[in-house]
Amino acid sequence: MNPPWFKAESLGKALMAALPILFFAASTALAATSWEYYQAGMRLYNQHEYGDAERYFQAAVQQDPNNWQAYQGLGMCQYAQGDRPGAEKSFDQSLRIHPDNTPLAKFDENLLANSRGSSAPAENSPASPVVGGGNFGLGLVVGGPGDWGATGKYWMDDKDAFQGAVKLAGGGTILQLQYLWHDYDLIHPAQGAFPFYVGVGGDLALGGGGAAVAGCVPVGITYLFQKKSAPIDLFVEVVPTLWIGTGGASLQIYANLGSRFYF
Repeated sequence: MNPPWFKAESLGKALMAALPILFFAASTALAATSWEYYQAGMRLYNQHEYGDAERYFQAAVQQDPNNWQAYQGLGMCQYAQGDRPGAEKSFDQSLRIHPDNTPLAKFDENLLANSRGSSAPAENSPASPVVGGGNFGLGLVVGGPGDWGATGKYWMDDKDAFQGAVKLAGGGTILQLQYLWHDYDLIHPAQGAFPFYVGVGGDLALGGGGAAVAGCVPVGITYLFQKKSAPIDLFVEVVPTLWIGTGGASLQIYANLGSRFYF
C-alpha cells in the first residue's frame, strides 16, 4: 500500500513539472509585440531618453528580426549616443530588410563617408519623427491669414523644423515662413507622438496694388501617426500676428488647421 502522502507528493511533482509550461504560457500571453516595443521606443526617443529607447528597439528586433523600423530606431539611438559603428550596423540591417528607404540610405552613405574621413555632410537625417516618410511634408491648410493654401514642413531633426505656406485671400497672396521648436513631454498618447510647438516667423501679403509684412509667433500641437502606412501629420495652431503696412500696425490672432504627407 502506498503511504498516505503519496498522492500529495505526486501532485507536488506534477505542479513542479508544469511550472515551466505555465510560466511560458503566461509570458507569451503578456509579452508585447515587436510593434508595441517599437512604439514605446519611439516615444522614449522623442523624449531624448536614448538609452531607454535603445533597449525597447532591441526588444523589438528580438521579437521580429524583420522589423526594419526598429533597426532604424536602434541606429538613431546609437548615433545620438555617439556609437557610430553600432549605428552603421543597425542602419545597414534596416536597409537589407527595406532597401527602398531612400532618406536612411543617403544618411547611412554619408555616415559611412564621414567615418572614413570624408567631409560630406550628413543630409536627410533619419531623426525625422515621421515614420514611413522623409523629412519633408506637403499638404493643405485652412485658416488665417487668408482662406486656405498649400503648406510644407521640413524637419531638421526630431524637434526643430521649418514650416511654410502659400495662401490665397480675396485676390491676394500671402507667403509665410516659420521656424518651429517641438516639445514631446507635455502630451503622451498611447500611440504615435503629439508634440506641442512654438515658433517665430514672418508673413508677406501681396495684392490690391500694395504689400504688407508681419511678424508672427505660432503656437500649436501636431499629431504624428508614426506608422509606415500613414506618414502624415495633423496640426492645429493659433498664430498671433503683428501686421505692418502703409496704414500702420495691427495685431491679429489667427487659427489654422492642416495636414501634410511626408516623402
